[in-house]
Amino acid sequence: MYQRIDVACECGHQPTRVREVGLTADRQLVIYWRCSHCRRHMYIVKALADYWRECPSHIPQNECKTGYDARDAVFLRSVGICLPEDERAPR
Repeated sequence: MYQRIDVACECGHQPTRVREVGLTADRQLVIYWRCSHCRRHMYIVKALADYWRECPSHIPQNECKTGYDARDAVFLRSVGICLPEDERAPR
């Protein structure tokens, strides 16, 4: 299960293709495309924590509470993604 991330140009058109998706050093997701309608270069930058809060709340019973297993968590941390439980942990 997933929730689509809606993106649109300032002119209101949705991208026909996304050129790049990336992560910043301060844990933000970056989506980049060039609008095929008005030709603007568009970037959407949003904190991963904001996307976590927007995740669908209904998760099937057979999935873990966070929607990923231990192997996924290890991988996500290895590429620098801070998981919600990491942010709640005392430092």
